[in-house]
Amino acid sequence: MASNSNALKHWSRIISRWPVDKVRPEAVSFQTLMRKRLEKYENPQKAAQAATVKGNEANVQAVDLTWNERKEMKQVNALYALLENRFAKDTRLPNQLRYPASQQTHYDDILAESDRAPSRGFLTKMTDKLKGMIRLR
Repeated sequence: MASNSNALKHWSRIISRWPVDKVRPEAVSFQTLMRKRLEKYENPQKAAQAATVKGNEANVQAVDLTWNERKEMKQVNALYALLENRFAKDTRLPNQLRYPASQQTHYDDILAESDRAPSRGFLTKMTDKLKGMIRLR
């Protein structure tokens, strides 16, 4: 892979601009996984050695580590579309779907909960768990 590849520059820009998921562990975050994926292309010998499996060689398939600029640019364009919310701008959700009549704040509550969850302390987690178990009507 060429180090001055146009797609590689776009990949690094996307990785830096992609929002961090506070709930997901760092080991499986988008940024970490994409960096590992790009490292395979930067150092194919090291990736091939890591992919070598001892044992039944008949079931092992060779991993294609060739850099396909056109394919990478298609993926980059798709990620830019997600990053810039192009689909949300083109196709708006109807208000009946976004705010159902049965519980109008349901989706807003889920978003607020996902924002609060990573910074919550142990005691708060336990009290919320107990509140969830014991519901008084």
